[in-house]
Amino acid sequence: MATLEINGVAKLYGNRTVLHDISLNLSSGEFVSLLGPSGCGKTTLLRIIAGFEHPERGSVRVDGRDITALPANQRQLGMVFQAYSLFPNMTAAENVRFGLRVRKIDAAEQTRRVGEMLELVGLSAHADKYPHQLSGGQQQRVALARALAIQPTLLLLDEPLSALDAKVRVQLREEIRRIQRETGITTVFVTHDQEEALSISDRVAVMFEGRMVQVGAPAAIYQEPEHPFVAQFIGISSRLPARLLDAGQGMISVMDKPLQAPRARGLTSGELHLYLRPEDVQLHALNGSTPSDAVLQGTVRESTFFGAVTRLRVELDSGERLLSDLSTSAAQQLPIGSRVHIGWPADAMRLLPAKDTP
Repeated sequence: MATLEINGVAKLYGNRTVLHDISLNLSSGEFVSLLGPSGCGKTTLLRIIAGFEHPERGSVRVDGRDITALPANQRQLGMVFQAYSLFPNMTAAENVRFGLRVRKIDAAEQTRRVGEMLELVGLSAHADKYPHQLSGGQQQRVALARALAIQPTLLLLDEPLSALDAKVRVQLREEIRRIQRETGITTVFVTHDQEEALSISDRVAVMFEGRMVQVGAPAAIYQEPEHPFVAQFIGISSRLPARLLDAGQGMISVMDKPLQAPRARGLTSGELHLYLRPEDVQLHALNGSTPSDAVLQGTVRESTFFGAVTRLRVELDSGERLLSDLSTSAAQQLPIGSRVHIGWPADAMRLLPAKDTP
């Protein structure tokens, strides 16, 4: 187990800055995901950690040792790529053995580690099969076993599940987390899939346009977005314009209606954006009594069935749109065209300055 310190790392390709002074520390045994859309710089950062790219400035330290200028083959890191990168003419066992043979590990120790790693990833029965005889998920397990066999100080995973179908992805990400916990290896996992990142990470580092915009535990990233990009990229949020009335009292205005908003305390920007998760938005038929939490009114325009939950898209009288996730039985009482009261708990409102919105 090792610590990792990334301090002020910047990277340019020509005149284009792809990483803006990135800093991130990982504790020993921690699993951290770099999450963001394509082109945000997450793979470039991983390649800098691995030694395949070198930064214009900044440093990378493992257990306090500066490895920024160290060649990749001297860093003792394990890496698993999106493409499995297995040798097609080698069996699963031979692929796992490859890094050990290059390092001239004793033959008996090679055999022991190969057997141990294949058992760890559940492929002992497939040791003599070639890559073309294995499924995609099995091939990725071999790649993981190969990376772990050299007993690396860090494990780096670059979109390792993106080529797999949905069911196998879920199974394998759970396996990766199990193996990481069993081995205790400090791990950096790159993904553009928020569900993957939130489900298996100790912490998530969200990247946007070469910057790290928020780092935190998965629940904090989801429940307390600190940047407009995070509020929109993580999960699903509806966005409404709002205005700060009184920061001290926690008062805002939404569609000219004053509301108590505890999260508004301490804000300084007058123009805000209000973000609401679909599970927090409640709908009630307009022909009934007005509920105590009613804030706005609108019309149900779309209905999407997800099994136990149905998502309704509501068009406000102002033209803005909101999403609401209701139990399917409740949603069936509000067919398309229904006029509805719209409300939400005061503490469900996430408020961010409108000027910072990408």
